[in-house]
Amino acid sequence: MLFKNHSYIRASSLLATLAALGISSSKAEDLKPGVRGVVTRAPEGMKIDGDLSEFKDAFCTPVEYHNADLNERAAQFFYMWDETAFYAGLRTLDTKPFNGASDDRLWEGDAVEWYFDARQDENFRSQAWPTAASAGAVHCYWTGLTNGEVESRFCLRPGFLEAITKAGVETGSRRTEHGLEIEFKLPWENFPGFKAAAGKVIALDSELCYSDGGPRLFRSFVFGSPLSVQQPASLGKVQLVEKLEPQHWAVCGPVMMPMRVDTAWAQESLPQVTGVIALPPGQESQIGRVEFRLSDLDGKVLAEFPAEREVFQKDGDFVRAIAHWPAGIAAPGAHQVTAIVFDTDWNQLARIAPRLVSVNWETGY
Repeated sequence: MLFKNHSYIRASSLLATLAALGISSSKAEDLKPGVRGVVTRAPEGMKIDGDLSEFKDAFCTPVEYHNADLNERAAQFFYMWDETAFYAGLRTLDTKPFNGASDDRLWEGDAVEWYFDARQDENFRSQAWPTAASAGAVHCYWTGLTNGEVESRFCLRPGFLEAITKAGVETGSRRTEHGLEIEFKLPWENFPGFKAAAGKVIALDSELCYSDGGPRLFRSFVFGSPLSVQQPASLGKVQLVEKLEPQHWAVCGPVMMPMRVDTAWAQESLPQVTGVIALPPGQESQIGRVEFRLSDLDGKVLAEFPAEREVFQKDGDFVRAIAHWPAGIAAPGAHQVTAIVFDTDWNQLARIAPRLVSVNWETGY
């Protein structure tokens, strides 16, 4: 059975016609080839104190919104910049925040493993991490915890301790009712070959390490995979912009709204497949509708299913959209699933597919 929405068809046809004529519905800052995310401008007077209210309009990449243990895994990474520094924010849901690692092994606990490349020459996104002082790229770690107490810490990767001078680096954190909020400031003076300006492209990966009260037992990546540990070439390109524009969604959608498709192992009904997609905080009002489209391997549309929103934690604006469909519509391995995101006027914002990338220690999706 084919499920259609005629309003969607009219809107999509209009957008296709405009695209064919080379007409854009509005103008926005162009993104460079290969860019997968943006970094929005920070407000004046940034304070690194763990209060993420300054990040309310920042570009965000949610992680683990599909996880079966949302209260221990779901989180949000935020990205901002100004002429002084790069700023990152992290909001987690975590009932057992803990990091008892020594100061030079912060990844062994709840922490962020951070990969950053600001080089503007032929070495950008190279195959190996540089060891020379101020070479322009750094692999580092930051956490808001010492054991179970709020105490922010930062360290560089062992073997690469001269990668940056650590000038002006700051971390700040605070406990929330449901987890942690952490801020990280990385001044540009640590990258002497880089001058921040709108339109500049850098590369990064954001990895969240989970411990559940003990050593690290799970890791989730935004842009890459465990390959980022070995190669800066695994990092994702991001562009410094003034603000997130609707026209950026088509490129940035896969990291703004990661999706997952799976079949629950225990069901009371006939077999159902579930599609889950994250809705980025601060942007929910821009989204009018999300549909999951099933297509055969020749591209023929088999069915379309609208997703319903679910607020799974009001504090921090943790929202996802979920759709279910009968497993018998298409066999595993014989179809594709695409999430189609529309704004409130039925203009298409983005198309998103499942990320077929390993994110933990085990290979495979």
